[in-house]
Amino acid sequence: MTTRGKKLTWLAVLLFLAVSVGITVWVQLFREGSQEHLADATAEEWFKYGSIGSESSQGVPYWIWLVLPKVFPDYIPGPGGYTSFGFVWEQGRELPVGFSKKTIGFERVAFNCAFCHITRYRLQPDQLPHHVAAGPGHTIRAQDYARFLARAGNDDRFNPDTLMPEIDRIYDMSWIQTLFYRYFIIPATKKALVKNGWQLAWTITKPEWGPGRIDPFNPIKFGILQMGIDNTIGSADMVPIWDMAARSGFDLHWDGLNTDYHEVVVSSAIGDGMTYQSIPEENLARIEQWLQEFPAPKSPFNTEQPQGSPYRLDPDKLAAGESLFIAHCGECHSRQGKHTGKVIPVKELGTDRHRVDMWTQEAANRYNAYQKEYDWGMEHFRNVDGYVAVLLDGLWLRGPYLHNGSVPTVRDLLNGPDQRPQVFYRGHDLIDPVNLGFISHGREARQAGFRFDTRIPGNGNQGHTYGINLSAMEKDALLEFLKTL
Repeated sequence: MTTRGKKLTWLAVLLFLAVSVGITVWVQLFREGSQEHLADATAEEWFKYGSIGSESSQGVPYWIWLVLPKVFPDYIPGPGGYTSFGFVWEQGRELPVGFSKKTIGFERVAFNCAFCHITRYRLQPDQLPHHVAAGPGHTIRAQDYARFLARAGNDDRFNPDTLMPEIDRIYDMSWIQTLFYRYFIIPATKKALVKNGWQLAWTITKPEWGPGRIDPFNPIKFGILQMGIDNTIGSADMVPIWDMAARSGFDLHWDGLNTDYHEVVVSSAIGDGMTYQSIPEENLARIEQWLQEFPAPKSPFNTEQPQGSPYRLDPDKLAAGESLFIAHCGECHSRQGKHTGKVIPVKELGTDRHRVDMWTQEAANRYNAYQKEYDWGMEHFRNVDGYVAVLLDGLWLRGPYLHNGSVPTVRDLLNGPDQRPQVFYRGHDLIDPVNLGFISHGREARQAGFRFDTRIPGNGNQGHTYGINLSAMEKDALLEFLKTL
């Protein structure tokens, strides 16, 4: 072979190797696949397990995610692995509700809308839990989960020599997968988790969220909108998002900071990690449409329950309660109420104002102009100074009450602020059929829940004094009707 021929041969070999390496790297790290396991799924299944485009920025490699509780049990709040974070894990499913699994080079696990919007409840102590999609995730420990990932990433045990043997015990990886996991995926994941921990460092100086609560907009201010870290507290209960058609034209979020349903869906996905490169338009459209139609769950309280059942209602008391509701609550909470779905000034409500002070006109302006290189079409973010008078459908599953979940039961809410519990436990899944809410006191509530102190900033239980001057008999009747919503 001539010298020129040898050079051409070497060039061909090098080119072949470069192309082969490039294809291998693309396949192992960047190739995006569809969620074929959800191809025939219902809209509700998509809501619970479908991607909202957050895997690229927030996804944890599937096999790492699976073994983290085994490697770092000391960072988990209790027994049961991931279920100790209050996640809803349906029988036969490989992931809890609220988590999607999608391949972008390698399989990744990330959260979706259902992470915060799935309710777990029991009517009796000996029952298995029921689940309601799109309900408030009152058991979910979002802050503890984020801290778990950050602590794991910062731990010296997060390395290939520790993680790979644990992965090998449950999955037989190919040699090429092993190579990429050991030298690229595990180191890159550790770096990303450490970075996420830094981004959440501001939460250290804020009150604990506890189960069922999240501060959704301060991370957006400090991170996405690049505003300086401030002293505001935006903690609030996770909200139900069922029957959105009935809320058409309403002010949305607890404080009405946006009035456009589509923008709320899109901006919420952005807050969870979606970018303009990863928008799953079909998935978001499917979820948006489904939430319009998915109703609140039917109340278990009714007059047809058997004698002696704590869920049986008295017909006479129920009728009296409906009249009291129309007279004292209807303007703000009935479907025909003139204030329903509108912002009521916090000065009038008298409730804890930390949440409304968290959001500013500057934040609204920045979100409306978010990423000018891409037209999100957002223009309905605004500054407000109050809380929305919400519809009360599914009230029996909404406890604790008020925007910050500071009042454990509806009966407590009908008492004056000085009579409401200063301390209770939230996060238990057993319905309180007497007082309406979840069981919030006693040994089981203490074991299952989080000690919530209303004297801590952002946790105030003052205000909303409507109905507190009713007689005891009237309160009983009103409560009877409220149980039916």
